[in-house]
Amino acid sequence: MNVLLLYPPNPDYCILNEEFSCCEPLGLEYIAASLLQYHDVDLVDMRFEKDLAGKLNAKQYDVVGIAVPFTTSINTCNRLLKQVHAHSPNIIRIIGGHYPSTSLSRMDLQYVDYLVTGEGVHTITELLEKITSGGDVNDVPGIAVIKDGKPHYTAERHYTDLDLCKFPARHLLSQFHNDYFHAHYKPITLMRFSVGCPYDCSFCILWKMTNRKYYTRGSESILQELQQIANQNIYVVDDEAFIQAKRMMDLADDITRSGIKKKFHMYVRSDTIVNNPELFEKWGQAGLDSVLVGLESIFNDDLEGYHKKISLEIARKCVKILHDNKIEIRANFIIKPDYTLEKFQRVRESIFELDIDRPTFAVLTPFIGTDEYVKVKDDLILNNPEFYDCYHTLVKTAMPLKTFYKEFADLFRVAQQRDQGKENKKIFYSGKGNSFNSFVEKIENSYMYYS
Repeated sequence: MNVLLLYPPNPDYCILNEEFSCCEPLGLEYIAASLLQYHDVDLVDMRFEKDLAGKLNAKQYDVVGIAVPFTTSINTCNRLLKQVHAHSPNIIRIIGGHYPSTSLSRMDLQYVDYLVTGEGVHTITELLEKITSGGDVNDVPGIAVIKDGKPHYTAERHYTDLDLCKFPARHLLSQFHNDYFHAHYKPITLMRFSVGCPYDCSFCILWKMTNRKYYTRGSESILQELQQIANQNIYVVDDEAFIQAKRMMDLADDITRSGIKKKFHMYVRSDTIVNNPELFEKWGQAGLDSVLVGLESIFNDDLEGYHKKISLEIARKCVKILHDNKIEIRANFIIKPDYTLEKFQRVRESIFELDIDRPTFAVLTPFIGTDEYVKVKDDLILNNPEFYDCYHTLVKTAMPLKTFYKEFADLFRVAQQRDQGKENKKIFYSGKGNSFNSFVEKIENSYMYYS
């Protein structure tokens, strides 16, 4: 079969756009690698290749698979599905990705034939095998068959051994390898060492998608993939890469012994760092260049509400351990809609007190499926999916909206203006030229989108 896999362009209104980060579609590269054993596969990143009509006219496709990676992608993907159907109603249309694995709200299912849930790598391969052979697709676990615009789910598929997945088919997008980047890391390659998270943060749904289970890859598989990657910069996209300290200690030793020289950027919890300082000393030597630490808040009552099981004191200890090992700290702070002027001021002060290298800020966003969504789902004041971007409040603020957004934008300005001339004392998404100023202005003017 001729298969076309599409990664959607950014929505028209997107504050954090490809001027600040544009990474390879790793999930589709994994899926393509599996499908290539049996089918002719094209992979299109529509952030670069925007002419879908030209692509559909150039080749007769049997299947089009569209990734719906975020809530903000819903409207864009609905338009793509409609365009594929208009081109040829006979093309089999499949959706998958993070968003439809958690919710189908607002998805236009009249143009969808199948939904692939969860990991998807083995699922879509089995689905196309059944379609090709004329078998019963209902025997494929992890899908929904769409009939009359309604999903009919098959049995749940559990995660399988990650080492059974073929390495991502990065060659299908080789023309963009030098264009993929993440903030100041350019070019960059994405990898994963594990999937899942055993914690239960109230604002996150990732732990629910794996029922709090944690799946890992073996060191041999990771080393083999690293040796095939030319890029120096590696962005490890795990929810939390360091949960199994002994395993990660051994992996650091293996990387060092192998002579692999990379700069790694990873996610990690602050308490993981505090509980395993020797692990980060070893990873600092193995190439860990920076980490994103979810400090989330400087207020302990916020942290308790988020189920973070950490404290401000843990955050301070974590920063010291990372700095002692010359590992750059990117820390995220969640801004709640009920923050007052005093709380905004306290957050600004904490950027200096904690000495965060590259702080980032996000409005508390109640994504569908999270515990936070359950709390506020009946009180939403803005419900356009394109505003589920962590830069817009979806519920009422304690201050007037104009004041809230002015204070929120000023957090970015203050963080960016620290220690002028020091590149590592800016916000993580600094951009180039006038992009930062445009980014902050969009945030400050966001109050105008509320009626």
